[in-house]
Amino acid sequence: MNSSGIRRHPNAFFWGSFLILNSLLFLPQAWLSHENAFLPAISPSSGESGAALAQVLLRRPSLDIWRLSFELTILTALWVRLGEKRRPWMARGFPLLYGFMLIYAIYEAIVVGIYLLEPSFYAQFFLARDALPLLIEHLHAQARLYAGGLFGLVCLTLAVAGLWRLLLQSSASPGLSRASRWILSGLAVYSLIAVALLRQESAQPEAVVSSFTVKLFGNLETSKTLYQRVQKLNHHQPGRLYDYSAFPLARKPHIYLIFVESYGSVLYQRPFFSEPYRALLAELSEQLQANGWQIATALSEAPTWGGGSWLSYTSTLFGMRIDQHAQYLELLNRYQTERYPSLSATLHDQGYHTVWLSALEDDLSEQGWQKYTRLLAMDQLIRYKDLGYIGPRYGWGPSAPDQWTLHWVQQELTQKIDRPLFFFTITQNSHYPFAPLPPLVEDWHALNQPAEQPEPVDPQTMRLVTLRANYLDAILLELRLLTRWIMDVGDANSIFILIGDHQPPAVSRRADGYATPVHILSQDKAFVAAFGDYGFVSGLEGHNLQPALRHEGFYSLFMRLLLRRYGINQLAQPLYLPNGVALDNDESIN
Repeated sequence: MNSSGIRRHPNAFFWGSFLILNSLLFLPQAWLSHENAFLPAISPSSGESGAALAQVLLRRPSLDIWRLSFELTILTALWVRLGEKRRPWMARGFPLLYGFMLIYAIYEAIVVGIYLLEPSFYAQFFLARDALPLLIEHLHAQARLYAGGLFGLVCLTLAVAGLWRLLLQSSASPGLSRASRWILSGLAVYSLIAVALLRQESAQPEAVVSSFTVKLFGNLETSKTLYQRVQKLNHHQPGRLYDYSAFPLARKPHIYLIFVESYGSVLYQRPFFSEPYRALLAELSEQLQANGWQIATALSEAPTWGGGSWLSYTSTLFGMRIDQHAQYLELLNRYQTERYPSLSATLHDQGYHTVWLSALEDDLSEQGWQKYTRLLAMDQLIRYKDLGYIGPRYGWGPSAPDQWTLHWVQQELTQKIDRPLFFFTITQNSHYPFAPLPPLVEDWHALNQPAEQPEPVDPQTMRLVTLRANYLDAILLELRLLTRWIMDVGDANSIFILIGDHQPPAVSRRADGYATPVHILSQDKAFVAAFGDYGFVSGLEGHNLQPALRHEGFYSLFMRLLLRRYGINQLAQPLYLPNGVALDNDESIN
């Protein structure tokens, strides 16, 4: 745009460029929220005008773009008011600072909008370093996607540079009206007052006036706190709380701990999911109960959302809340020469043979797998390469059908192991992007036949309604095959635990929370009924959307009830730790 156009219409160019630059800072969060990014929702619960005004001026739950950047407003007002006192470095420094703000906005939208994590450079550095390459590899991202991303980045950079040139030139124009100057000054004063009132809340996505400075300092403080928490792991000794050596088992039922990938409470909360999901639960409950199975169900609060399965199952096995990858890495490095008293370690000491199945095809080194196996204290690791699977692979990974893998491993273990079994795995076929799915067949052997590989899907090109349908199909398939597997391989001496690792990415949102279903299945009526004292209900369907427990509390609860029912001394019961092991103190003991 030539300077003559700016001289003729300085106000239009000024407000147009300012509003676009301001909106760009809020667009990533609004876009990923799956809400209407262009219409702010004003819905005060009390219906009072004061509450509505507060939502307009200070804070509202809808993540729309109609918000105000504190720094952009102050910098623009400063540029306009300085007049001839402007310095050349400002014309370069202000856009550069804005660039950092936009990058942070995109980063924050991904961290908060997709994974519901608190922004922390320290935590997300390790997560990106270790998990991002694996994610890219298994999503089968095509070269055109990378090229498109690079092209979009170049276009965005050029567009932002052009908008800043328009903003600086039009705001410095003598033709900028007095009304525009006073309105801008008013916005600057309003943003100062709002940030002073909101303080740390101005870093939250819901704040109408958002401060990058407060966000940055909050991020650094969070990173510092997490670093200190990680360092405390070096000095923490959980052995006393998870010492079950004084509680030997008289009977040792086989225990199967199955994490169901992306199995979240969103299934209860969205009409698109809830009706077919509840219908299937009723159908499967009837089948199981007709075959002598008792069922108890509750919701459990997972430590992570939308991803990070390893944090979820390690929290459950360790009885410790592990919600950041940095914590996991510290534990992984520490417990190589010493042993953590995890659920698998405890059951090993009780005479169990502990087995971990990881059915995902991988390129991890043998040394890497040995580190993970030592961390979880497993006697045996079964990997994809051990399965001898030659049939088509599906979805994430891609992977063999869960129906075939579970049956094959059970057959192998039954033939070779004569000790009580603790079996742990996480399903694969319900992993994002939830497609393509394998068929559910009558004879699981039929799945291991050479056949054409199904075409992988590109989730980046899918509409939300398609992703939702794929997710529902994947979960329904997973529950059907798990039910069939339990009835095929289980007996009166078996306990099955089905637990969701986290809410599904892409098809759930912040309001759905962190809860996931957990089901206890056994033919021992007294054992299953005991869970009723801790918020569980009979059947596969949960009745309360509030979590009855937390993943990190499950270890101690399960051992308490297992020893009560099967222990030699059934009167003495170990403690239940609802919050798991607390790193700072033992307030979690109940």
